[in-house]
Amino acid sequence: MFFMIQIMYGYSQNFINDSINLNEVVVSITKIKDSLNRSPFSITSTDYQNFQKNAQQFYLSEYIERIPGVFISNDNNFAQDSRISIRGFGSRANFGIRGIKLIVDGVPETTPDGQSQIDNLNLEIIQNIEIIRGTSSSLYGNSSAGVIKIKSLTEFDKNFSKVSFSYGSNNQTKKQAFFGLRKANSFYTVLVGETKADGYRNFADFKNSNLNLNFKKNISKDTWLNLNFNIVDSPYAYDAGGLNIGEVKTDREQARERNLLYQTKEDINHYKFSSSFDKKINEKISFSTYAFISKRNFNGKIPVKNGGAIKLNREYWGVGVNYQIESKFKTQLGIDIGNQNDSRKRYINNLGVIENLVLNQREKFINTGVYLVNNFQLNRFTISSGIRYDINKIELKDQYLDDGNSSDIIKLNSLNPSLGINYQLNKNSRIFINTSSGFETPTLNEYSSSPIGTGFNKELKSQRNMGFEIGVSLFNNKRKSNIDFVYFETVSNDEVLSYEDENFPNQKFYNNAGKSKREGIEILGFYKINKTTISASYTSGKYIFKEFTDNDKDYKGNKIPGIPNNTLTVSLEHKTKNKLFFNLNFKNIGSMFADNSNLVNVSKFNTLNLKIGKEFNLFKSTVYPFLILNNIFEQEYFDNIRINAFGGRYYEPAPKRTIFGGIRVSL
Repeated sequence: MFFMIQIMYGYSQNFINDSINLNEVVVSITKIKDSLNRSPFSITSTDYQNFQKNAQQFYLSEYIERIPGVFISNDNNFAQDSRISIRGFGSRANFGIRGIKLIVDGVPETTPDGQSQIDNLNLEIIQNIEIIRGTSSSLYGNSSAGVIKIKSLTEFDKNFSKVSFSYGSNNQTKKQAFFGLRKANSFYTVLVGETKADGYRNFADFKNSNLNLNFKKNISKDTWLNLNFNIVDSPYAYDAGGLNIGEVKTDREQARERNLLYQTKEDINHYKFSSSFDKKINEKISFSTYAFISKRNFNGKIPVKNGGAIKLNREYWGVGVNYQIESKFKTQLGIDIGNQNDSRKRYINNLGVIENLVLNQREKFINTGVYLVNNFQLNRFTISSGIRYDINKIELKDQYLDDGNSSDIIKLNSLNPSLGINYQLNKNSRIFINTSSGFETPTLNEYSSSPIGTGFNKELKSQRNMGFEIGVSLFNNKRKSNIDFVYFETVSNDEVLSYEDENFPNQKFYNNAGKSKREGIEILGFYKINKTTISASYTSGKYIFKEFTDNDKDYKGNKIPGIPNNTLTVSLEHKTKNKLFFNLNFKNIGSMFADNSNLVNVSKFNTLNLKIGKEFNLFKSTVYPFLILNNIFEQEYFDNIRINAFGGRYYEPAPKRTIFGGIRVSL
């Protein structure tokens, strides 16, 4: 462990930047803006403006995988989307993201019921990401066991035009153009792009096209308005499915035969319009608000005959308002309102041919959350507190009455407080401690996955969490180094888990575990020597069921599946005087279990990735060719584990070595 601590002068929990700027970093993810080193929470703030030059820009994992406590899988199945877990929360997701709040440019991307998809996320224009690695329902309400806040590039000093083309293994192709125009105090940006690939496995093709328009205006010295419109069209994303271990050994690249027979795939189009407004009324009082409306049309097929063709039309909107008083005692009072309406229809999937309607229901999730956040500074102490009350109303209106009327209403309200204390030991160190409660409602999709085939699964309850953490940070501006240690512990009641039933093979259902516990340590830091930066992160966790009996099976003491025991990343980065960039990244993912019984162990694995790029000035433009080698030594591992899959179909193999390269031109 001592050796580990020595090399852990790596990736900073406090601030990560290609240039390693250790000046005071102000974060806003805790609602009240403050210096990160005075915040009593585990927060990472990462700048990506230089990182973007060498990024593959295909996977969100590329941006956040080196943050401790964060684990990402399912990168290569674009029909299911990346699965992100923070300290073990989010691991149950069958598709998309659960249990974690995603916020983009101050506006929630997560639906009121707690679902997040990232197929409409523009990776190419990410400027900064802040992450809270801990329960945060006192700030953000439902599904906030971790929070990811993304800021796009919306302000700049001068006009720009950026075009790029890149290509790689498995016909991975990315084409994009990004333009920025500044007129006085107004900023206009336009992004158009197309991403597609054949996939490493058979029957894993996908295509995604997006358009993002943004307008930001400084109306006056203390007043900002931002408007954004985003549209994404994905005409196809095929799902190769899970394999059993015998099929993996025979052919890692094959698709599951049943998925081929039933033509499992999805197509989506997604529209979102959002606005935000910030006004500083006077030296002490400020006002902020946001509003958005979003529409998502989804058509999908799963390898099931009865109800295996799905048509989902989702509309959701939200508004939020807050007032903040600035003084030694900072206070913010706010309200968030969200409304989600899903029209869900299921049809017979007769070997890929859509036939008769078997389910037709409208589902609604209405949320109102009121919160109060305080931040008080007294000499070297910073005390933060928060409390939030959420009212959640869930409605189902059955419109297919051939099998009876399953209409229903469920109410799930929740009160969540938090308290944290930060103490500055001296100018180069701090210690913090906090405790907070949280909750996570079942999503509409999880409620509608009913073993009786219609209506809601009323047996499902909200998951309740109680978290605690204590951390120490050591930072040295002169030596350009930083190291952080955090111990965390969270106890959950009624944890929502996924499973497959032998009476309904190939379908996902959900139930509640009695009690579970997550605890572990996170170490993070960096050390810079001239033009070379060594960075690293390490997580060691224990995630277990404390009380859980299901179908007469007692899982007490078993590890929660889908979460690795340990993760380690070490990165070496160097930039020469003639603008040659080099990055070598090593990743070790520990073993995990694929099932509640802990009978199926998934082995640990290592990967080594290389990035190299060189900047050239050509006339009045900058040309940047780059090359990326992933999994250099062709480690065989799994991109995703399908938790508790029936018939042993746990495994989705990951690509071996891949090559990706391209050129980016800035005018």
